[in-house]
Amino acid sequence: SVELDGFTKVKAAIDKMISALKVQQADEVKKNDWCKDGLHQNEMDTEKKNDQKGDLEALIDKLASDIKALNDGIAEAKAQIVQLHVDLQRASDDRANENNEFQQTVADQTTTVEVLKKALDRLAKFYDLLQQGEVAGDRQTPPVPQMEYKPNAGSTGVMEMIEKLIHEARELVAEAKKSESEAQAAYEQTVADTNRSVEDLQKEIVSKTQALSETEEDKRQAESDHADTLKELEGLAKYEAKLHKDCDFLLKNFDLRQKARQDELESLQQAKSILNGASLA
Repeated sequence: SVELDGFTKVKAAIDKMISALKVQQADEVKKNDWCKDGLHQNEMDTEKKNDQKGDLEALIDKLASDIKALNDGIAEAKAQIVQLHVDLQRASDDRANENNEFQQTVADQTTTVEVLKKALDRLAKFYDLLQQGEVAGDRQTPPVPQMEYKPNAGSTGVMEMIEKLIHEARELVAEAKKSESEAQAAYEQTVADTNRSVEDLQKEIVSKTQALSETEEDKRQAESDHADTLKELEGLAKYEAKLHKDCDFLLKNFDLRQKARQDELESLQQAKSILNGASLA
């Protein structure tokens, strides 16, 4: 009949609506889960990237500090080398001056000894001849009495003074040679110590220069990683905004929408039952 045919069409329409509502209900549950998972994962990724960003910024600051320390260390080592060369040049000049004074002292004292020895020899010969003359005089009696000639009473003392001066001059030369030897040995030790210090500083410069190159490369890499991390954070922020745009309404109204759709489903099922002759009770 026409009435039966109409009921059939209505029930078919109800079934279709029920089916569509169930699909919508399930899809909305899936999207709700997807939104929650997406926002949670975005939050976790953002937190991780922010931690990475902080670590990179701390690393960059440390590397910058290390670079400054290395540059300062290299500059200080170079300055020490310059100062060592200056000090060595000053020591060389002082040594040359000391050696010149030594040479002059030796020359002066050598000349003094030579002069004193000549004077001493001259006096010694004179008094030797005088003594010989006195012996001959004892054998001969002069025709006319003469005043007796005697050597100067101070002659012996003068010769002793000359000998003392010669001895003192030789001692002065010996002392000068000893001082010169000690000064030369000290200078040679200074040269050796300076060369060793310069060599150590040059090795330090090479080592720190290599470390500086490696540290600068590490800093460039850290800065590149930091820039990449900022881009990733920017991407995460944009994706978070998109998620909120797509999900905030659903997440906020999910329970209400689910209940409303479920109520609609129950109403449709009750209507279908009525059409099938079922009792509401």
